[in-house]
Amino acid sequence: MILDTKVKSTDLTQYNDSTVIKRNGYIPINYGNNFIDENDEVKLSSELELKDGLLSVDIKIDFTYKRSCVRCLNLSNNSEINELSSKVNIYEENDFELSHDDEYFDLEPIISEMIIDKMQNNFICNVECKGLCTNCGINLTKKSCNCEEKNLKESPFSSLSQLDL
Repeated sequence: MILDTKVKSTDLTQYNDSTVIKRNGYIPINYGNNFIDENDEVKLSSELELKDGLLSVDIKIDFTYKRSCVRCLNLSNNSEINELSSKVNIYEENDFELSHDDEYFDLEPIISEMIIDKMQNNFICNVECKGLCTNCGINLTKKSCNCEEKNLKESPFSSLSQLDL
């Protein structure tokens, strides 16, 4: 079930106290080699308070996602927790692009940003990972292949191998 990120405006304006929200679901996110699908879960716990056009937001998310190694493309699961406390002026542009209409506040931009902030962009499964063969595609960490190595001297970029980086 997709995570419901909308909060009724009347729930925030009706009470003087803060509103506590706890919800579970998933948010379809695809960022680099990371993704969240319907098999992953996002647990949302938030406390919201609206006073004089200023929305105080305390959000904690606990989520799982899948990530693939940039070398060998093996998938692995990962869990993360992220927390945010902020105040947002609902009548002006804000960093989170928080959408607000007369009925709902949609927290999805904030939650998505919190999730993406914790995802690794260049995940490597193991420092010993050799990646995939560029010719046959076999995982070189698990098996070796019989593909011929290209002669580096034939490449127009061969002089770059001489650089000390």
